[in-house]
Amino acid sequence: MLTCVVKMVLVGFQALFLFCVCYAVVADFRSLLIPNWITVTLGAAFVVFALLYLEPMTAIWHVVVALAVFCLTATFFAVNWIGGGDVKLLTATALWAGPQHVANLLLMMSALGFVLAMVLMGLRTHDTFIAPWLPDNMFLSRLQTLAKQGQCPYGVAIGVAALIAVGNTFLQ
Repeated sequence: MLTCVVKMVLVGFQALFLFCVCYAVVADFRSLLIPNWITVTLGAAFVVFALLYLEPMTAIWHVVVALAVFCLTATFFAVNWIGGGDVKLLTATALWAGPQHVANLLLMMSALGFVLAMVLMGLRTHDTFIAPWLPDNMFLSRLQTLAKQGQCPYGVAIGVAALIAVGNTFLQ
């Protein structure tokens, strides 16, 4: 009975993580803004998760990893390479990833961000050639708008990488 309750609570944490990250991806794609409540929720949920399921030293290492990611991404923010929401989202997802999964998170985020940037640059440079061939839908229209404005919703790459690198680790 107790293991069933433990698994149900873990599924709840996983569902909350998935919801917050998916919401961040959609919000960043639609408006280039990641609401603060998402990162606050991810951070607060991790504290509860750590108190319930992690050894103290393991939780400390998760925090150390998140602080290192924050310092690095805050530098990127200072030179205007990424937005503040991206810094907060990546820090919150790195907190969940911890030392075991942060390398996968960062590598996947970099690869996905590269692909996203290349798609946007391709649309921006070759819009007159590509546009007539694209079907008319909201997703592609938004991509074209972002490309014309020279903007990249990097939260999309961060979120998808987090879902892949961290999303399935709760039940292992």
